[in-house]
Amino acid sequence: MVVNKFFLNLPIEKKLLLVTTVPLLAVLVLSLVTYKSVQTFSLDEDHLNDVYHVQSASSEFMRLVVDLETGFRGYVLTQQPQFLQPYLAAKQRVMLLGNSLRQMVQHVEPQRMLIKSVQKMVEQLMNDKDLLIDRIKAGHPQEAMAYIESEKGRLLMLAIREEMARFDRREVEQLQQALASSSEDRTVLMGVVVGGGSLALIMLLVPLHLIARSITGPLTILAKAVENISGGTIPEIPVFHRGDEIGELTKVMQAMGTQIRNHIRRIEQSEQELRTLNQDVTSSEAKYRGIVDYAPIGIFAAKDVHLIFSNRQNWILAGRNPDEDLDPEHMWEAIHPDDREGVREAFQDSCHRGEPFERVFRFLHPDGAVRKVLSRAVPIQDEFGQTMVYQGFNVDITALENMRAQLNRSERLATLGQVAAGIAHEIRNPLVGIGSTTTLLMEDIPESDSRHQDLVTILKETRRLDRIVNQIVDYARPRDLLPVTFQLEDLIRESLQVLAEPMKQKAIQVEFHPSANLGSIQADRDQLKQVVLNMIQNAVEAMSMGGCLHLSIEEETNERVPGLRLKVKDNGKGISPSALPRIFEPFFTTGKHRGTGLGLAICRNIIESHGGEIHAESQSGNGTTMTWWLPCVCQPQLSPV
Repeated sequence: MVVNKFFLNLPIEKKLLLVTTVPLLAVLVLSLVTYKSVQTFSLDEDHLNDVYHVQSASSEFMRLVVDLETGFRGYVLTQQPQFLQPYLAAKQRVMLLGNSLRQMVQHVEPQRMLIKSVQKMVEQLMNDKDLLIDRIKAGHPQEAMAYIESEKGRLLMLAIREEMARFDRREVEQLQQALASSSEDRTVLMGVVVGGGSLALIMLLVPLHLIARSITGPLTILAKAVENISGGTIPEIPVFHRGDEIGELTKVMQAMGTQIRNHIRRIEQSEQELRTLNQDVTSSEAKYRGIVDYAPIGIFAAKDVHLIFSNRQNWILAGRNPDEDLDPEHMWEAIHPDDREGVREAFQDSCHRGEPFERVFRFLHPDGAVRKVLSRAVPIQDEFGQTMVYQGFNVDITALENMRAQLNRSERLATLGQVAAGIAHEIRNPLVGIGSTTTLLMEDIPESDSRHQDLVTILKETRRLDRIVNQIVDYARPRDLLPVTFQLEDLIRESLQVLAEPMKQKAIQVEFHPSANLGSIQADRDQLKQVVLNMIQNAVEAMSMGGCLHLSIEEETNERVPGLRLKVKDNGKGISPSALPRIFEPFFTTGKHRGTGLGLAICRNIIESHGGEIHAESQSGNGTTMTWWLPCVCQPQLSPV
């Protein structure tokens, strides 16, 4: 009872100190004895390793000696250089391995002397064989054969084997001695560890049992008091009247339980109020999220110049799948490469200045489609005037820009049409008179008269002026499309047949490669034939004798609209970089002395009136490639000027 009461009132720290002191002393003594035993056992293990390495080296040494003899005999019998390789390889290693082996047994004099003796015999063996190999190379193989038949080498090999056998027997004896010593040391070490550990464990368990009764007993009572309470009620904690930490703990826990019960009542009341508030916030957030995600404009947010949010419509504008988990920073990659750096720099500058941002730029879709957007963003500031985020939106103005461009083109077309009509009226009337009078004069003046040639020139120029007026009127007039369904491949072949004579005169080789199973196209056949003839004729005129004209047709989808793409490529003189951007402008020509410069401009009007596009690629001296794309179903547009 006195010991038990003493333990109950003794602080836990002192209890643990008392418990660990006695076992620690026992462990200290045990550790010293164990260290000595382990040290002895480690020395035995090192000895075993040394013996193992010596035996391994001895076996390798004998293998190399055998390789010397085998390689030598193979070379003597065959006189082939490849049979000499094992001998040379063994010769390079055998002496090094012999020195290494002698170094391993330098502390064992009998073994060292044996290895030294064997090395001398191996040196003699190699010297004899080197001399005979040289004689063979000199053309005297009979000496080597006599050496083999005399069995001098075999006797020397037998002597080496006997010496190495004696060496191995002594190593085996040392191995057995090391194994016996290691076994004894292991037994002693096991006894020390097991016996000493058991003693230390007993000396530890007895005091622990006394302490456990003084600590775990009250804790078990406290645990049961808590476990028997259900429904989340804070239990009544029993108080133990004792002088250690557990007695103080029960007093503190009882006071704490009272405070917790009071706090829980207040928390339950606040939780109910918070739950009601969260429901309202969740409902508002869902409404706001739905509005933002399905708004008809792109909405984004940025913080510290980095994009942190982008709604569904913004990803759709950028040509990305809004259902994928995308990083908002990837929005920069969707901007057209020609606009990206300028937009990023302007946005960063606005963020650093804390000013609103506004910019018009283009998104480039993975399928090649381009969307033009108006982007605006304003800084959202806190009560201290510091910018928290930039809130912005992107509006798709592609259709608006197209409508505005078409309206401008329509107005220009109307103006040009009026001007062209006036020009045609004012010029054609005099031209008709000049042409008629010239024709009458040509009938009265004989061809031998020098004035007759002048009249021919006047008539040609009059007709040329009339043709130019017709082209101007044709360029300016609105185009009424008469779409029919036909095969573009057939139209190309007809056009090539029309221009067969000029191509034959220049010996131009034509390569036409339409894709297999091309679909039909719905368009104004006559107008498209005019475009094809103009493109082929331009290519023929640009090429010299023996040129090559390459044409291809393939199906291609542009902005989800199926269509056909035609390429006309020549290897002519090409177009200079300065002139290339202007070739579709009216009245611009790159070298035709009698051309009006309206041919490609009319071609562009026809293609774009069908809802297509046309462009050219060229380099001076490397030919020109004209490419146009048309939708499979005609989509009439306002004709651009």
